[in-house]
Amino acid sequence: MRTKIFALIVILYVLLVSQTLFAQEVTQERHRDQLKIHQKLNLTDEQQEKVEVLKLAHQKQMIDLKANLEKKEVEMAELKNKGNYTREEFLSKTNEIISARNEIALSLANHQMDVYQLLDDNQKKEWNKFSSEFGEKRQRRIMKMMKDVEVE
Repeated sequence: MRTKIFALIVILYVLLVSQTLFAQEVTQERHRDQLKIHQKLNLTDEQQEKVEVLKLAHQKQMIDLKANLEKKEVEMAELKNKGNYTREEFLSKTNEIISARNEIALSLANHQMDVYQLLDDNQKKEWNKFSSEFGEKRQRRIMKMMKDVEVE
């Protein structure tokens, strides 16, 4: 019995450690990608300062948008827990969640365009090369996340 408990503890520990390492790897990959694009673009000091200001403003906005999305998802959970809801109520909450996700996507697109407008023609060419590569990676991540998400 002791060996079974010990084996279970070891397995749980290995799973926990491997998951933490994977999360760190994804974060480091994103950081490397950001460094690559900054190096390839060869931004001036003025451009770097403006990009940093835009980035911080965007991060603040994203905090609010993500909080709004979470609230909408909690409202959906409340509706389901209440039970005996109508089609209209369910579809309304679903539309609110979709709208919140769209706001996040539009905010990201606006931020990217704000940065893009700071670039000169050569930098824009590099940006476009990099963003197409990054977009492919992002699509793969999204597809993987969609597979992992539980159906409510």
